[in-house]
Amino acid sequence: MNPARRFEGRVAWVTGGGSGIGAAVARRLVAEGGRVAVVDRRLDAAQAVADALGDAAVALAADVAREADIEAAVQATVERFGRLDIAVHAAGYGTSAEVVDMTLAQWQGVMDVDLTGVFLCTKHASRQMLRQGGGGAVVNIASTNAVQPGEGLAAYCVAKAGVVMFNQVAGLELAPHGVRVVGVGPGLTETPATAPFLQSATQRQAWIGNVPAGRAASADEIAGLVAWLCCDEAAYMSGETVFMDGSLRARAYPTIAQRRPGGYAGSDFLRGLAP
Repeated sequence: MNPARRFEGRVAWVTGGGSGIGAAVARRLVAEGGRVAVVDRRLDAAQAVADALGDAAVALAADVAREADIEAAVQATVERFGRLDIAVHAAGYGTSAEVVDMTLAQWQGVMDVDLTGVFLCTKHASRQMLRQGGGGAVVNIASTNAVQPGEGLAAYCVAKAGVVMFNQVAGLELAPHGVRVVGVGPGLTETPATAPFLQSATQRQAWIGNVPAGRAASADEIAGLVAWLCCDEAAYMSGETVFMDGSLRARAYPTIAQRRPGGYAGSDFLRGLAP
């Protein structure tokens, strides 16, 4: 097989495909011969990516936290391309609040997208793979925060840690049927979602200065790892989450004071207890 066409004849869908890592994955899979459903909550963003990829891509709107949306998107992918061989789940959401100040809505919003969304997408993508036979590959995007705690990031860290364990359980259950479930845990990556964190010199130094490699990853670099995990060379890998972080996990995560220009005033709740 020509390595440049290793996804010839295969069909993928990519959630969060309208920007960042998801868009980079969609571009990479099409560049290597695949056909891709670009799935995003924002249809206009998905459409822009799909339009640039031509007939090999279709744009679909779906909220990954809504099971009916996911079922419909899988069905639409199969109706357009005839099958589903690869599913990459890159939709993600984060919020920042200390535990004593975090609202239930903030907590639930992150869990709905980052953990429940991974469950729903894996469930319905793998069901299609099992129905059609021939196996398949599911890649769920986690984060270094799955194993590296950060102040103000309880919901995000817990959700991403859940993704790592979910990959192990789903991999265990589906491996006997030829469907592989793996994960990628990116470190700091240059995407529209991280751009606000890197705008000021103070914030950029807090983040970039903490990465031993001395830089953030590009979305295309993460997409390269995802593509390898989807290809036949990785056929014996399942249940694992591979971290790609420039050795970031070897260092302590930046504190809130380091990440925010001018420091952090502290918890609203705790300030209310002050005499």
